[in-house]
Amino acid sequence: MSEAVNVVELAGPQLLGQLINWGLMGALSVQVYLYHIMFPNDPLYLRGFVYGIFAFEWVQTGLITENAFNVFVYNFGDVNNILKFHNSWFSVPIMCGIVSAAVQFFYARRIFLLSGSMALGGVICVLALTQGSAAIASGVLLKDIRTAADQSRTTPAIATWLGGSALADIVIAVTMTFLLLRTKTGFRRSDSLVNKLVRLAIESGTITASVAIVDVVMFAALPQTLYHECPALALAKLYANMLLTSLNNRAFLHAATEVSSTAHTASGFVATIGSAGSRAHELGRGAFGSGTSAGESDTVMRMEVKRELGTDYPMMDFAKRSMASVV
Repeated sequence: MSEAVNVVELAGPQLLGQLINWGLMGALSVQVYLYHIMFPNDPLYLRGFVYGIFAFEWVQTGLITENAFNVFVYNFGDVNNILKFHNSWFSVPIMCGIVSAAVQFFYARRIFLLSGSMALGGVICVLALTQGSAAIASGVLLKDIRTAADQSRTTPAIATWLGGSALADIVIAVTMTFLLLRTKTGFRRSDSLVNKLVRLAIESGTITASVAIVDVVMFAALPQTLYHECPALALAKLYANMLLTSLNNRAFLHAATEVSSTAHTASGFVATIGSAGSRAHELGRGAFGSGTSAGESDTVMRMEVKRELGTDYPMMDFAKRSMASVV
């Protein structure tokens, strides 16, 4: 009975994590396709970054699938084989650390562009570099361990990796929230977009930080099980999906801005016609006493309409600043 329980605790989290990894890979594929058709004119370095992350994630999924075959197909029923790491020392900590660090560097650049502060961006870069280095160290240590029963020796390195990753995500979420809230203009439409971007920043940082914290807690509290592998197998895909969600959100922001600006311009045009018409009417009435002609009053109305339609609305400025911080 104890052996059956051990098999459940060892094989169950691995299988569940592998299934989640494949599911998130499907979601990432859809997001990359949407990015490809919606933003073909993005800078070459940004498109290369996105497609590089996508290819990297497919390599990780392929390695994880190989692990699944080793455990559940080629050596099915061999309990000792479940305890072996196979290529997990590379496909989980090292590859996840590289992806998470790359995504955090991306957000550090965005924060630098929004705030103009090298200190803020530098702090996030240091945290990303630290956790990425700890992830690589964790993988190297796991490679020298024969079975999962001895993995507790890597606890300091893994705790630094996952704890540093969670801390970097929290700092990014808090900083992005603060910077976005500063862009509020007092206009309902632009402030509504700011609130949506704030929710996205908080949700993205919370998801990845929470999974990293759950992973390190399970690793430290349950060293004789493989419960921690379930969140660990999903972590890299979560980072990639959050990155693409952030990039693809520009389409929504651009569409909402166009609709809002169109509505704002149309209503402003109607109001301008009314005010300019009243002005022209006054000039027309004064023509008998002041000599103002109907042609002059028409010219005044045209100038009033042109001046109003040329107004630079805060919504347009906000959209430009927000989207410029991405590319």
